[in-house]
Amino acid sequence: MSIKRPLASAAFLVCLAVATVAAPSVALAGTATPSLATTTFPQTASAQQGATWLARQLTPSGYVLSTTSPGQPDLVATANVVLALASAGVDQRGAEAALTYLESHVGAYVTVSGSDGPGQLALLILDAHALGVDPRLFGGTDLVARLLATERTSGPDAGLFGIQDPSFDGAFRQGLSLAALAAVGVTAPSQVGTADAWLAGQQCPDGGWTSYITVSNPCNGNPASFVGPDTNSTALAVQGLVAQGALGPSGAASALTFISGGQDADGGWGFEPNALGAPGSTDPDSTALVIQAIVALGLSPSAARFNQGSANPVSTLLSFQLASGPGQGAFFFPGTTDPNLLATYQSVPAAAGVILPFVATFPGRGYWLVAADGGIFSYGDAAFAGSLGGSKLNKPIVGMASTPDGKGYWLVAADGGIFSYGDAAFAGSLGGSKLNKPIVGMASTPDGKGYWLVAADGGIFSYGDAAFAGSLGGSKLNMPIVGMASTPDGKGYWLVAADGGIFSYGDAAFAGSLGGSPLNKPIVGMASTPAPGSA
Repeated sequence: MSIKRPLASAAFLVCLAVATVAAPSVALAGTATPSLATTTFPQTASAQQGATWLARQLTPSGYVLSTTSPGQPDLVATANVVLALASAGVDQRGAEAALTYLESHVGAYVTVSGSDGPGQLALLILDAHALGVDPRLFGGTDLVARLLATERTSGPDAGLFGIQDPSFDGAFRQGLSLAALAAVGVTAPSQVGTADAWLAGQQCPDGGWTSYITVSNPCNGNPASFVGPDTNSTALAVQGLVAQGALGPSGAASALTFISGGQDADGGWGFEPNALGAPGSTDPDSTALVIQAIVALGLSPSAARFNQGSANPVSTLLSFQLASGPGQGAFFFPGTTDPNLLATYQSVPAAAGVILPFVATFPGRGYWLVAADGGIFSYGDAAFAGSLGGSKLNKPIVGMASTPDGKGYWLVAADGGIFSYGDAAFAGSLGGSKLNKPIVGMASTPDGKGYWLVAADGGIFSYGDAAFAGSLGGSKLNMPIVGMASTPDGKGYWLVAADGGIFSYGDAAFAGSLGGSPLNKPIVGMASTPAPGSA
């Protein structure tokens, strides 16, 4: 049996959702556990695939349909989907439409047992923050003020957000609330000191957090009876305190000890920590939340210390993702391969490598310009990561490509020399090689682990995981090739010539060209459209 806790869900604040698991989590038919060699972190492509599936669950009105009340909106899922789309930088329009829908239904979403629910308010704040919307002016209300107003000011639970019974979610909603307040700059001890102290005081001697320490759920509770510290409460407590700068070295070390000791033999985590007499049953949502806690603690879940034989937390999380079929990209729970909404919206942010709070990076919010001397000019949210300006070059720079998360880029020179910046990994170059024609452009693969270079004669040079799909090398061309672009899945590419002629390879579909048309000036470059739901 595995207990599922949706992020700030109304059901979660009232009761625990329980799912029966038929067997421990192992890869089922049609899935495969990735090898450690392929589980670098973050898993940007995996996150984008999961988010693309989530984007398809949104109606044109901007909400997710309920699976239990046909035809009705599921506000809990909608709020979580917004955060997942933002984490992966997928479907900006859909995410904004969903946030707009939530703005018009604030009262219906945040009300729990007749009062404001702090978890719901916190999630809306995080949604708004991620999309660049002011949560203090959200649907005609101030979400931040309303969240602060829920804090208990007296009694043994002074500092706890929400008047609702915290037995099921006290540490979870407190961590979520503190992360949301950190997003809007509410971090001063005079503002949240008591709230920080309440959550820090809930940490158990073994480093974990129970949902709420009570006689019926003590720190020494037996995991086999679903009591004692759990992975979900611990993960959110860690993120909230780290966001506030309120988790000291001792608390962080203790939390890491609990996380490491609670890891299952397959590399993941279940709701309850692995323990003698109560072996864990890994699920994707718990694994995802713990991955985010590990990142919040300044570590990588792909580090060797988290390896369990041939698996680690990242490979285990990916083993729950559908690689094909109508549910491609979605995550599923143990015992089935049916796409699951909750499993997917909780897994996507972890695969994307984000922790709470964060700001979305959607395609199209910025751009770089590169000069022939390698000088870089950044606009919008395009971050400057370095340049060649002022350097002596053998040949001029002729193109560039960015990494999927926008935190790095490559520059390519006419001799095929590659210059890497930010998180752009060097995978090889043609620098110093003899070329028939100069290099004129480049394109990167969707996961950022490889790239193609194209020469003026249409010759293609592949590096990293960029697959060669064909070239024009040795062909007679009317005009030289001047640029290229890859398909969203990286299984094909287009080349464009100066006369507008288009050449398609792999799964790149031919959609037309200017070959043979009179032009005032020659074509100099091209770009492809994004995958459905990715912009």
